Amino acid sequence: MKNIILSFLVIIIACSINSCKQQSKNEKIKNGIEIREDGLHVESAFLTKSDSSAINNDNKVQPGELICLRMIINGWEEKEGKIFMDASQKVITNSGKTLAINPSIFGIKLIYGTVPSGADHVLLYQKIGEVDKSVDYVLISFKVWDKTSNKSVTGSYKLHVL
Repeated sequence: MKNIILSFLVIIIACSINSCKQQSKNEKIKNGIEIREDGLHVESAFLTKSDSSAINNDNKVQPGELICLRMIINGWEEKEGKIFMDASQKVITNSGKTLAINPSIFGIKLIYGTVPSGADHVLLYQKIGEVDKSVDYVLISFKVWDKTSNKSVTGSYKLHVL
């Protein structure tokens, strides 16, 4: 009987730890940002305005506002003391109309790599102009990848333009 109770307590504690880890991760990924990790790990992700003020979780923004997706990413592979990374973004309306595509955000800027200490903070900017009143939201899809190892993070988030 003691073994059964002990086993039951171990299961409850293990489940509680996993629940805490999941809850902690969810608290660090804000603004409804969906993340899919493939070798790279996202510690946190959230949206701010250009002045670094936080965007509320309703993701309502004004036309012309510069929005920044801020992520802390770990898991990069070093090559000769540098990190070689790139990112892309695509913006579409809820009806499927493409508003913008940027297939290589860091390609030219980081052609010779960057120091490892600077690679963990990734900032992706996007400005949404006036949109038709029939548009409920715009969907921003992104990918950040390690060009040395092909590890990546993909994801998306919605913005509601007022």
